[in-house]
Amino acid sequence: MKIRPVGIPLVILCAALPGLSGCGRQTAMGEANSLIILASEELWTQVEEETRAVLEPTIFTTRDEKQYEVSSADPDHPNIADLKLFRNVIVFGTEDDPLMLEAADAADQDLAMLEPGRVFQARDVWALTQTVTAVLLRSGREAESWIAALPSVLNAVDTSYREYVFRRMYATPADTALAAELGRRFGFYIEVPEVYDRIARDLGGGDSLVILRNDNPDPSELIRSVLVAWRPNVDSLTRELALEWRAEIDGTHYNVPQGIDETRSSVVSFLWEGRPALEVTGIWRDEAGNFPAAGPFIVWLVDCPERTYFVDAWLYSPNRAKYEYMLQLQEVLGSFRCVTAD
Repeated sequence: MKIRPVGIPLVILCAALPGLSGCGRQTAMGEANSLIILASEELWTQVEEETRAVLEPTIFTTRDEKQYEVSSADPDHPNIADLKLFRNVIVFGTEDDPLMLEAADAADQDLAMLEPGRVFQARDVWALTQTVTAVLLRSGREAESWIAALPSVLNAVDTSYREYVFRRMYATPADTALAAELGRRFGFYIEVPEVYDRIARDLGGGDSLVILRNDNPDPSELIRSVLVAWRPNVDSLTRELALEWRAEIDGTHYNVPQGIDETRSSVVSFLWEGRPALEVTGIWRDEAGNFPAAGPFIVWLVDCPERTYFVDAWLYSPNRAKYEYMLQLQEVLGSFRCVTAD
C-alpha cells in the first residue's frame, strides 16, 4: 500500500524528504487536451477510425475544433519510456498486459476481478500530474471490446479534463465578495475568479451595466469577458432580442465594435433556476476591420422576477485551442442567479 501524508503535495514532500518514494520523478509533459493511446500497432489499425470518431469530438468556436487530439504509440516503440510521460495517457490491454498491470497497481485495482470493458483511472503512474485511463479488453475480442468501451473512455477523459480546467480557473479563489456586492447593488449574482477586473458603468436614467474581464497574461493573446445588463421585463425572450441587445452594447462598451456572424448561430430555450431563459451562440468579428480579430460568444437572456437580464460572454484567443476557455465561460454563466428582494 502506498502511504502519502494527507494534504501535502508530493513535490513539497520531495523537497523536504528526498528519500521519499516518488521523489525525483519527472512531471508529465504535453498539453492537457492531447491523448496518447498506448496499444499495439496491429490492434490500433483495426480501431483507429472508430476511436477518432469518438475521442475527437468537435466544438464550434469560430470553426469546428477538436476537443481532444489523439495520437497512438506501440508499447514496443523504442521511445516508449518517453511517450509514457505524457499528461493524458490511455492504455488498452488485456489482464496480462504489462502496462495494464502497472496502471492497475497504481489504481489499486485487481484486473482478475474486473469485467472486460471496464474503464478506470490512475494518477501519477509514470509521471507526476499524469492521468492514465485504462481499458480492460476481452482476450480474443480485443477490437470489439475496445470499440464498445469508447463512450466510457470519453466520459472519463472529459470529466478529468473539466476538473483540470476548473482547478486552473480557480487557481485564484472565487470572488465571493464581488458576487455579494453585485447582488446588493444590481440584483444578480455571478461568480468569477478574483483575477477578473470589474467595471461598472452608469448608463443614465438609473440604469447600469457590469463588465467582468480577464485579459491575463496579455490582451493581445487572451481575453475572457462577461457583460451583464438589464431592462424591465420583456414580453418574450427571442434570438432577435438577444442579438439586437448585443449590437447596442458592443460598439460602445467593448474595445472594438463587434459585428455578428450569424452563419453558425444556435438558439436554445431552457429554464434556469425555474425562470425562463434563452441561450444564443455565434461568432463576433472586429467590425472596424483594423485587424482580423474574431471569437465565439454566448448570450443568455434570463427573465428574473423584476428584470430581464442580458449576459454576454465572449472569448478572444487567436491561435489557441478554445475548448478550455469556453468551459470557463460556461462555468461563469452557470453561476448566474437572480437575487430577489427580501
